[in-house]
Parts: sequence; structure tokens; C-alpha cells
Amino acid sequence: MDIHKDGYVVLRGVLSENDLNNGLSSMMGKQVDYKILKNFIDTIFLPSIIKNQQFITDPHYIKFRFSNNNNSTDASTFHGDIYNHSDVKILPIYTCLCYFDDTRMEIIPGSHIKSNDLSITSYNKKIVIPLQRGDILIFHSNIHHRGVNFDKKGDRRLLQVFDVFPDMETYREHSNKLLIVTADKITKSAGTLSYYISKIPILIDIVSFFHYHLAYYDLQYKLPMLDISPSDKKNRYVSYEPARRVYTLGVEEQNINIICNKAETIPHGTHYRYLIIAYLLLIVLGVFIVYKILTNKIFLRQLKKLLSHNRFRHSIIT
Repeated sequence: MDIHKDGYVVLRGVLSENDLNNGLSSMMGKQVDYKILKNFIDTIFLPSIIKNQQFITDPHYIKFRFSNNNNSTDASTFHGDIYNHSDVKILPIYTCLCYFDDTRMEIIPGSHIKSNDLSITSYNKKIVIPLQRGDILIFHSNIHHRGVNFDKKGDRRLLQVFDVFPDMETYREHSNKLLIVTADKITKSAGTLSYYISKIPILIDIVSFFHYHLAYYDLQYKLPMLDISPSDKKNRYVSYEPARRVYTLGVEEQNINIICNKAETIPHGTHYRYLIIAYLLLIVLGVFIVYKILTNKIFLRQLKKLLSHNRFRHSIIT
């Protein structure tokens, strides 16, 4: 499997039971000791990746997140972790996932490469990848993917290491292009709704189908008027962050972003909200002006004379 052609690769069973238990030792009920988990990432998880492939040799990552089913708030519909708004054909940044339980991932091979295909053509290429405890999944961060098999009862424990640059040279060249759009109250509320929808397979499949076409054409944040402006996106790698972010390594709840390295951030935008308001004001102003003109008696008399004069001239000519 070619990571640059297909966009993803699975490292099967590379983590031992001892490795996995080391990572799970960070769990404290529904909370996580993120200091222990980061140590697992740096001393076991990333070294296992370096040992079992050739394209990530000296990884530098921005953040990570641990979840157990609750990442369905943002991961149950097709999306990219990063959206490529630059001229770079293949995004040189990866997402690395560590599976502590058996589950499945749905992915669209090749969707990490810029293409002129229709969204339905891309969507029909989707495949389901079975993943087992101890597997590692690596993909280009802009490939379209979604988690499946979310369950209230069973465990779906997952470690996600985001914004992984494969080596220091790539980090120095590309890290300044990364732009993270942080979550707000509206996106968090939408995430709560998505959490409950994800528990109903038929419903989430329908929602995911429609959401994919929005994401494919970069409309998923424009329609609810939460997107940043086109000028902010230009020549950037844009990541929409759904959960809250924490900068310290302590005991915290699951499904939050633990920030390890700096990247430029910007809040969800009001660009399109103000644009629509401006359009509405222009329409109202236009209607008001037309109304004032049509109700102006002097103007109407002059218009009537002009029309009468034109009709008279027309009758003489003919």
C-alpha cells in the first residue's frame, strides 16, 4: 500500500499488550492523566511508527486527543482533519491513530489528492477498514474519513495524534501554513447533536452522505455562516477544531485537544454572517428607494407626461 497514492496505511498489530496497557494506564475512570499518555506517545507509539514505515522519520506533532466513543461528536460524518487551500498537491502532514479496541474506519482512498472529480464520484470510492486492538492507522490529514461502529455500551478507545509533520525539515517548511480554527458554542452544540445521531446507523449514514458533499465543496461551515474568509484560507492548511483545547499535562476529561506545539489559531468566523447581513441591508435599501420613487407624486406626474409624449410621437411616426 502506497501512503502517497492511497492516502493511508495500516500498521497491523505493531503494538503489544504491554504497550497498549502502558497507554491505558493513563485512564482514570472517565478522565485521563495526559502526562502519562504523552509519555506513551513519545516513548512507545511514535517509535513504533518510525520502526514500521519509512515516510515518518522524525515526527513533530501539534496536538493529541484520547476518546472512547465520545469523539463521535465530530468524527461520525466524512471530514478531513485538515483542508488544503494551498497549491501543494499532496499535504505533507499526517494523522496517526492508535486503536485500543477493535472497530472500523470508513475512508475514501485518493481523496487527499486535489482532483476535479464530482463529489459523488469521490464518495463512491469509499471503503471500510477493519481495525483491531494494537493496530496503527496513518493517513494524510486531508483525506476524507469517518469513524463507524460507535456504541454506548462497548469500548472504542482511540488515541489520535494530529498535525504530524514527518521530519524537522517538513515542519520548518510547512508549519507556518497551518491555521487552526478553534471551536465555539455553536460548533460544540452541533457536536452534541452529532453524538446522538451517531448511535443510529441508518440516520448517521444519511447525514454523512449529505455532509460529505458539503465538505467536498468547502460548504460545511459556510452554510451555517461560521467560516473564516477566503483571504484567511489562501495558501493555508486549515483545521477546524471541534473540541476545547488544553495546554497543560494534567488530569482532564476525555475528548479534548492537548496542545503540545504552537500553531496559529483563529476563532470561527463571522465573515459570511456579515456578508449576508450586508446583502439583506442592500435589498432593504433598494426596496425602500424604489418605494419612495413610486410614491413620489411629482415623479409620477413627470413619468406620466413622458410616457404620453412618447406614445404621441410613436403614433405620428407610424
